[in-house]
Amino acid sequence: MKRSLAVILLLLLVTGSVLAQEKKTEKQETNIRIEQTKEEKSNYYTVRFGAWFPKDEEKAFNYNNNLIEETGDFADQSQALGLDFHFRRNVGRPLFFDASASVWYTTTDFNFSNVTSNPDEIQDASTWSIILPITVGLSVAPLPDNPIQPYAMAGVGAYFGFTGRDITRVSNQNEPDDTETYIRFGFYLGAGLDFLFAEDFGISAGAKYQFIKFDDPLFTGQTDLTGLQATIGFVMRVR
Repeated sequence: MKRSLAVILLLLLVTGSVLAQEKKTEKQETNIRIEQTKEEKSNYYTVRFGAWFPKDEEKAFNYNNNLIEETGDFADQSQALGLDFHFRRNVGRPLFFDASASVWYTTTDFNFSNVTSNPDEIQDASTWSIILPITVGLSVAPLPDNPIQPYAMAGVGAYFGFTGRDITRVSNQNEPDDTETYIRFGFYLGAGLDFLFAEDFGISAGAKYQFIKFDDPLFTGQTDLTGLQATIGFVMRVR
């Protein structure tokens, strides 16, 4: 009788150990699947600051259908600077859906004091332009689980252009501010690099070559804004 009880207890102990091990293994596999699912659905939010180097550096000034092309030596033009907000979501390794919105600002000050052909008797003109690209696209990250994550990207979108100018005549009479709004569709190709030095936070760098040309010149004297965009900032991963 004692032997039978001992055998039964031993069997129960072995069975319990096997079941516990199976449950532990199943729990580990479940945790692994959950972590993989979280990783696959990771969202990356990036904020970067940088400069845009447009192809078009025209410095001619157009006013009342009078094109003044002698302003090249009398124009003080600033580089376009701005902020880029970039969102990436994993839709199936190594593919990501991208969405971005950015704002870029540039100014040009024209001085006409030494311009010989000045039919409108303009003394100086202060002009500005704001470009707002809103784009969607795809990116490919060959190392989606690596803390150092390079990726290539491409996309299309709408490019809004807001431009204005303030003119002062030789008589020191100021013209009312003049503003215009344009919209064109363009596309971009680029690459990025996210370095997560913490679990879900890091540094991000990006480069985009924007392809965009407006039908009419901005008041800053630019039409073709095709060119390189270089940015650096921070990235946060949300799972």
